[in-house]
Amino acid sequence: MTTQQSDAHQRFTKVTAAYQDARQELDEATSQLQRLRQQRIATMQSSRDAGERWRQAFKDAKGEPSKAVRELKHEELTLRDEAEQLEDMLGELEAHVASLKERADSLRMGHVISLYQARREESEQELADAVEAVFALPQGQQLLTALGRRAASVQREVLEDTRWLGTIGFDGHEPQHPGFLATITHEDRDKIGREVERRRRALIADVVMARLDRLDGSATSFKDDLAAPLPPLACER
Repeated sequence: MTTQQSDAHQRFTKVTAAYQDARQELDEATSQLQRLRQQRIATMQSSRDAGERWRQAFKDAKGEPSKAVRELKHEELTLRDEAEQLEDMLGELEAHVASLKERADSLRMGHVISLYQARREESEQELADAVEAVFALPQGQQLLTALGRRAASVQREVLEDTRWLGTIGFDGHEPQHPGFLATITHEDRDKIGREVERRRRALIADVVMARLDRLDGSATSFKDDLAAPLPPLACER
């Protein structure tokens, strides 16, 4: 692995670790929020139940404030106060969860971006290493020589391509611009040169693409930590 690759992977690992920490903190805070919501609902229901019981007991005792009535009334008020405290806690925790969710979302974006940066840099270096290895072999030199010979014939092909020449001002028989066949301007030479270069590059692309298309997905997929971004947790959505 090169220094460039190492740096890219280190950036990815660092950002991903921060993202995982944020996910865990968000998951824990979200679980706590859900628990407190359920606790508040249960507490409010218990308070209402205690209120109904002491009112019924008070009614059954024909207005006599028995010890049981006082205890149930105290329980109702205590539970109601507890529910109010839970409501205050929920407000604070909801704001905290929103902040954690925003932070996790930002870190997730960095996680995904750094993943594809690491993939790109590592695949670029892998390709460069593979090309060096191929052309170090006799077969690689033979391929390079064959491509060179084929590329050497491209300029003549361009000059004999009357259809293409027509796109820059003449058809190979009668010039549309006076003196064109006798004198090729710098602008025309540049156009011809660019077309030659385009066709030379296309030779290499055609050779490679014909074989690249035969590869299945497993041959070109990344492995391990670069295989895919971490799936978002339910609490991140």
